[in-house]
Amino acid sequence: MKISVEDLRQKLITAASQVVSPEEAAYFADECIEAHIRKAPRSNSLKSTISDLKACIENKDKEIDYKVDLPSYLSIDFHSQGPLVYLKRIHDELEGRSSKNGIAMASFVNSQSMHTLHTWVQGLAKRGLVALAVCNGGPSAVVPHNGTRGVFGTNPMAFGLPGKDGDIHCVDMATSQIPFFEFMDSLKSDKPLQENAAVDRAGNPTTSAKDAIDPDSDPNDPVSNIVPMGGSYKGYYLVYLLELLTSGLIGMPSSPEMSADFVPEEHGAVLIVFNPKAMGTANNLSQSVEAIHDTLRKQTPKQGTEIRIPGQENSRRFAENVPEIEVEDDIIKNLKGLIK
Repeated sequence: MKISVEDLRQKLITAASQVVSPEEAAYFADECIEAHIRKAPRSNSLKSTISDLKACIENKDKEIDYKVDLPSYLSIDFHSQGPLVYLKRIHDELEGRSSKNGIAMASFVNSQSMHTLHTWVQGLAKRGLVALAVCNGGPSAVVPHNGTRGVFGTNPMAFGLPGKDGDIHCVDMATSQIPFFEFMDSLKSDKPLQENAAVDRAGNPTTSAKDAIDPDSDPNDPVSNIVPMGGSYKGYYLVYLLELLTSGLIGMPSSPEMSADFVPEEHGAVLIVFNPKAMGTANNLSQSVEAIHDTLRKQTPKQGTEIRIPGQENSRRFAENVPEIEVEDDIIKNLKGLIK
């Protein structure tokens, strides 16, 4: 169904105000709606927004706290709550700490994990900061290079950086060749996967999602054989690195150490912020961004294609400033159910 952006915003604010201050609730609503517009139609980020809201309301008697509190590092224990609702509080904390130290990092433990990484880097980029977000994308989804059975998560990452005249450049991507939701769409619809995105149980490339799963696994959450980004050992090593950044490094389980059943609280995440102003390099960064983008714009692309500038498409979608957006009926129904 179509809903006005302002109507959706007010509903999100009303629901979130049960957990956080009205100011934090408004920030949460604005950033989540913006991320949804920027990322549509490929992904449905509002689904994770409502999921985090629900978890927070159900556990609103609990307080998030810091397991580790260092000048440039926080380990935030969410006690089963959804971190998105605390978006402003965490952004403010990291901006403040990075302004003193040049860099700040937060790890997310015992949470519903980061589902839409774009939302986390977007608000920070608008503050003139450079942000990097990583989360554990779930076990048994991605095969090692030359492997025959999924071991790692899809381990998505996102970055955001400030651009010219208040613009921002944000990228949100899986480090697997395709995201898990795309694999599941192909599995359920029996549509072929893109070439070289998965392998069968013998390790050979296949476009059949059915041939790229463990037949004894849960069909709703199967062991899949998605290949690492790029299909080479280089993408595999990146998946491997992000697996460790979001597990053992921050005191969370790696994919092989997770429970047999899906447990959201086991999925760790990391948010790193660089403060160019504190580092004395804000002008240098701005000049470098413009020099690179200017060079990219001037280059002649391959016939029938274009050279993409990071974040260009999602900025274009947001700049359209549409008064209404398409939202699934179930999402609106679930949101209304959270408002009391």
